[in-house]
Amino acid sequence: MFDADTEEFLNHVQFSSRRIQGPGLRSFQEFYGSGSLKDFLDRVEADQRLPRDLRKRVARNTIRDFVSWLQKKGYAPKTIRAYVASVQSMAKYFDIPLSTRYTNLPSALPVSKKEPWTIERITAFIDSLKMPHRAVAAIILQNDLSLSDVLALGYGDIRHELEAGTVPLCLDLTRIKTDVPFMTFIGKWAVSLLKRHLKGVVLEDEDKLFKVSQREIEQHFKRVAKSIVEDYKGFNPARPHSLRAAFKTFLTTTKLTHCSPNFGWTIGLPSSRGFMLASPGKDGDRHTASKLSLG
Repeated sequence: MFDADTEEFLNHVQFSSRRIQGPGLRSFQEFYGSGSLKDFLDRVEADQRLPRDLRKRVARNTIRDFVSWLQKKGYAPKTIRAYVASVQSMAKYFDIPLSTRYTNLPSALPVSKKEPWTIERITAFIDSLKMPHRAVAAIILQNDLSLSDVLALGYGDIRHELEAGTVPLCLDLTRIKTDVPFMTFIGKWAVSLLKRHLKGVVLEDEDKLFKVSQREIEQHFKRVAKSIVEDYKGFNPARPHSLRAAFKTFLTTTKLTHCSPNFGWTIGLPSSRGFMLASPGKDGDRHTASKLSLG
């Protein structure tokens, strides 16, 4: 059972946070012994009010001992950090500063392995995705749009050029987060997948191109990655955002590292390994893209 102060704190945090902070506070209470969490905070407050040369560093020493206690019980570094953070959050709720400096808090171990995409691997991976996830992935890879940007695309954003058979297809958009206008293109690979996805579908300009959630796409990426990668745990490329990182990596490896802030890059895959720098003006950009065999 928790004391009244702890119950008050837990009643004011979100349920998702409570599932982590509850076990963390229970572990601290087990470590602390007969005293309650309120007793610990009272001691910390009293110690902090003392002159510097009289303080016993109650918070720092107790947290350091708590970390050591958790390590001896075999808790992972990530869990230790989460449990210490739960104590820190409760102290913050009651306006008590609780620093974790000099407490020997272990570093969090990286969950994901940094395995950069190659053109061959990324093409095989995207080809393993089902539709419409495959089309979404190809669009992200070809022009550095975020997943949320792609899912926000409406038929009106592509109708004129798609129905006219124009390739590369221009996207004249505005960034969702920053409200900054920009222009970019998708090449014939992504356009062909987009046409397959929309075949036989009648859409109005305001209709979204993809009626699939971000969560569904992320889960599908994960399932496909598990099926094609032997050691999946923490496999970093199995994330939609990694396609944007791959886009930037391909630019760097081909020494195309500068781009206009208002316009985008286009990369042609898998039929082309070319890149283009979008220069101001839609017609000039499309001409450059065509010259580089981007479709």
